[in-house]
Amino acid sequence: MRLSLALAVAFAVAAPVLGSAAADVRPRVRVAQAPSRVDAAIAAVARAQKALGALATERAAATRRYQGELAEVDQLKRQKASWRRDRALRSKLASSLETAKALTALADRVRVADAELTRAKAAAVAAIDAAMASATPSARAELARRRAAYAVAAPTKKIVLPDDALDPLADPEELDEQAAALRDAEAALTAEVARLDRRARRFDAAAELRRQHERAESMSATDDDGVNRVAVRSGATEAATVADGASAPPSESGGLTGAADAPSGRELATALSAVVDARTVDVLRESDRSADPATWAAASRQAKDAVAARLETLRKRRLAIEARARELRKP
Repeated sequence: MRLSLALAVAFAVAAPVLGSAAADVRPRVRVAQAPSRVDAAIAAVARAQKALGALATERAAATRRYQGELAEVDQLKRQKASWRRDRALRSKLASSLETAKALTALADRVRVADAELTRAKAAAVAAIDAAMASATPSARAELARRRAAYAVAAPTKKIVLPDDALDPLADPEELDEQAAALRDAEAALTAEVARLDRRARRFDAAAELRRQHERAESMSATDDDGVNRVAVRSGATEAATVADGASAPPSESGGLTGAADAPSGRELATALSAVVDARTVDVLRESDRSADPATWAAASRQAKDAVAARLETLRKRRLAIEARARELRKP
């Protein structure tokens, strides 16, 4: 009896202690297992990137299929008319129409996925900024690296060039500073020339894809093959990704993935207004009113040539300034 009473008392005393210990452990386990806000944001970015990559792969495959179908239509059109040829032509025309419709749908899905990736990156940057305030130095370095990877590119800014006139009264130190500023400007213009070249090549590829589509449409309209063709709405062909990454029409926000190479004509005009002549600025602005990727490509090439010419002028003047600084330093 005494033993039973003692055990009951011991259990009554130990139960609250054990219960409180379990209560202390369980929350810690839940907190340890729950993902942090930064981890959740990073996972969201990874999912968005994976979804966009899958769509880009699907769109590239559809574009290659579409180009092959148009090439087969061209080949069939050159053959002598026959029942067998007409049957094959009807089949290929119908197939190319379905592929063109699929490209239009894929372009819309890519735009949605690209916007979702942008939102996910912005949320990740906000989460990282909040976490960096209380992070350790080592963790802060990793967070900073993540932030740099997810930061959305800033809108295109106006390029301002330094004074490139040679001041005959300047001393060598002043000339050295001027030459250094000109070297920085040359680097910025060199990058701009490369970007404009990529933009022009991308839109040239999109224009060629559109021409192939229009040629197939024209051939089906002139051929009495009984296939009813409908025009694919603008954006299907120029939105299709080809081998070198042809993109959709540029927009104020930069368009699809790789937007840094495809700002709108108005954005480029603003960025280059102090670099190129007024006529080139007007061409860039006017290109936004066109729905033809060939027009965007032509405007990009004109801007590239103008920037390259200004770059060469800056280089020559910098060399003259450096030569003057060396001359002044001679005993």
